[in-house]
Amino acid sequence: MKTKLRTLCLLCIALLASTGAYANSSLYNLSFPNVDEQEIQLSEYKGKVILLNFWATWCPPCVKEMPSMQRLHDKFPEKDFEIVAISAGESQAAVESFMMGLDTELTFPILLDETGRTFKDFGIRGLPMSFLFDREGNLIKTISGSREWDEEREVQLIESAIQR
Repeated sequence: MKTKLRTLCLLCIALLASTGAYANSSLYNLSFPNVDEQEIQLSEYKGKVILLNFWATWCPPCVKEMPSMQRLHDKFPEKDFEIVAISAGESQAAVESFMMGLDTELTFPILLDETGRTFKDFGIRGLPMSFLFDREGNLIKTISGSREWDEEREVQLIESAIQR
């Protein structure tokens, strides 16, 4: 299992090296429905640091990192920071069922890309994958694989992005 995950992460890194950064104007043009079927424009988060996370309910590393993303979100309640998690290629029913089964309530936006268009738009070949954008929508960092988002290293990354 570790070998498969390592291979998947290496493929993601190689792919990202061959694809361009997502332009800020393109980022802010994206919109997806949330689980309540309300269309959410990423332009609503303009002026905030955005951690854009792509995940799926069938992806064990994705599921594992969700509670730590919530704890990271909770560390910055009054800051100009938002986590936006986009479920890639799954139905609303699958995501709702997953969320209802969690021990931790997720208070950051969970959006749905049921068609999986973000796989092409962002060049995603493996999950989870996250992109950190500054307040102007410029890509700061691409993060392949799961993280414990509330660990000191990750918290410092977000603090640094907010202070820019």
